[in-house]
Amino acid sequence: MSNDTYALAATAQQTFAAWRRALPSGNVTLLRPLLAENVTFYSPVIQSPIQGREAALLVLTAVAAVLENLRYRRTFVGGPQDAALEFTAQNGRVQLTGIDLIRFDAEGQVVEFEVMMRPLMALSAIAELVGSRVGLQLLEMKLKSDPG
Repeated sequence: MSNDTYALAATAQQTFAAWRRALPSGNVTLLRPLLAENVTFYSPVIQSPIQGREAALLVLTAVAAVLENLRYRRTFVGGPQDAALEFTAQNGRVQLTGIDLIRFDAEGQVVEFEVMMRPLMALSAIAELVGSRVGLQLLEMKLKSDPG
């Protein structure tokens, strides 16, 4: 493992390394075993958290499809179960910078992740593209899981 993740638990280090490979490659299917079934995803554009592996994968698949040249630049570790990745990407001519905040469980699966992104122009463009791809499916998934 890289020296920048030494403070992470061993299982989290393995998941973290796999995450760093999966998203830039665009192969989002590699993320499925990394995400806990009950993962919570905090999107920079949706007020309520996105609950569950299938919903998170739906959004991540759309994000991977619209982002170009995704690169992880820096790693920050906050303890054995918490890490952050700074990334850069673009969509067309719009450049963006963001942070993935990731929390792992004892088995090393991602149980929570939050994405922050700037500038607003880039975030708005990505939100529109992702929303047009998965917005209706995401709403249907939410309604099925919370019929009340």
